[in-house]
Amino acid sequence: MHYPIHDKPLPPHCPVIYLPGIDGTGRLLYRQTDLAAKHDLRCISYPQDDRHNYADLVKLGIDQLEETGPGVLLAESFGGAVALMLALQRPDLVRRLILISTFAWYPRRFSIDLLALTGPWSPRTASPPATRPFRSFFFFGPGIPKEDKDEWWEKTADVPMHVYGHRFTLIANLDLRPRLSEIDIPAIVFAAPNDWIVPCPASRVLANRLPRATLRMANTGHAAMIDPRVNIASWLTDEELWR
Repeated sequence: MHYPIHDKPLPPHCPVIYLPGIDGTGRLLYRQTDLAAKHDLRCISYPQDDRHNYADLVKLGIDQLEETGPGVLLAESFGGAVALMLALQRPDLVRRLILISTFAWYPRRFSIDLLALTGPWSPRTASPPATRPFRSFFFFGPGIPKEDKDEWWEKTADVPMHVYGHRFTLIANLDLRPRLSEIDIPAIVFAAPNDWIVPCPASRVLANRLPRATLRMANTGHAAMIDPRVNIASWLTDEELWR
């Protein structure tokens, strides 16, 4: 169903609800400083356990939007499915969607099925710091300073590995492609061709199947929002992007 709020310019200090990636901390917007200055920014944190499901996470977003009034959903990676489900369930609460390096169905089936299979046996401790250089190879694009990478890892250093394992299972069972045409909400879909975590074609599916989506691309790597070329606040004020 189409609502008038989908076509109106954003009001001053419009709520922006951040649905984080698989870390679930909501702490990874530290380079997006204009968002907090110009908008009512709310960062969702997911339960750090292995009992929640997508419906639980969608409810967290709905609760925030019912408190603030209709707003923008900014979703990254794993959080994209939460945003899409929320938009399907409560389109009256969503003015716009910004979907960063995300998917409605994860295309690398062998990888995600293997991760889902082994996930329940993941340790209940955080990832060892010694693995950060290896993980950085997959997450960051060119030109990101070491201090920014270190800060990124420090902000998610307390997430237990078994929580990631649980969320891999959620991803493996996800397929929202048949319902994307129902989401008649202005959207920006961002994809990085050099993203090693979420293949670019997965984002292209979103851009092609969402009725009112615009695709933006840059070689930022998966952790796109620490790259200075990705300025969410400027996107929100550029009405040409939303036509």
